[in-house]
Amino acid sequence: MKSSKNLRIKPEFTTKAKKVYQAAISVENLDDKHGKGLSEEENNIRRFILSQSPILGRIPSMEEIKERFVKLTNEKIQVILKKLDELDAIHLDNNKTIITAAYPFAGYQTAHLIKFKKDKYNNLYSMCAVDALGIGFMLDCDYSINSVCLHCNDEIKIKVKNNEIVYLQPENIVIWFDMEYSCCAATSICKNINFFSSTSHFTEWQQDKSKRKGALLQIQGAFYLGKLFFEKRLKY
Repeated sequence: MKSSKNLRIKPEFTTKAKKVYQAAISVENLDDKHGKGLSEEENNIRRFILSQSPILGRIPSMEEIKERFVKLTNEKIQVILKKLDELDAIHLDNNKTIITAAYPFAGYQTAHLIKFKKDKYNNLYSMCAVDALGIGFMLDCDYSINSVCLHCNDEIKIKVKNNEIVYLQPENIVIWFDMEYSCCAATSICKNINFFSSTSHFTEWQQDKSKRKGALLQIQGAFYLGKLFFEKRLKY
């Protein structure tokens, strides 16, 4: 791989990335998550949550959603949020009062900190490694990812500019894409989609783990998956 000083990595639809994508869309309806099958009211709330999260540096609260959509009753808003939760466009806590995930954004601290280069945006966390790689395609902005290798806990840094990776440290980063999807991404696969410093670190980490369905991806393929999953999230 080129020196990190001269990187210009573009998304690449590799064979493994294609298989992962086909498996993902067999259990997840991306059209629903993109807002295609939603009513205008439902999609407006979905878009508000996604667009406001980077501005606030957190996912909007129920109160902030109610303040923005004052023409809707509280009951109507709850019904819409429940539907978005059922579609796995967001994830609500057990009490259905807090949005804990609005993919790609997390409502709590994860291993993947997103630092934006856009003045109006504040730092926040992504749900997983691939979500982190897809954020720039959704928001059309430059940013950096501060994460860690799941095996050794060494720091991982990625910088994205004009939807290309221009800095990568260490240079041999790989991503494990877990495919044991159940119920919703937030409670099943997200916590298991992570960066590793190298293939050898992934192999060492995996040795004492039970076998799981998934794929080990090079950065180009994972970058493309991020594009596929999030490029159209705010287009509709």
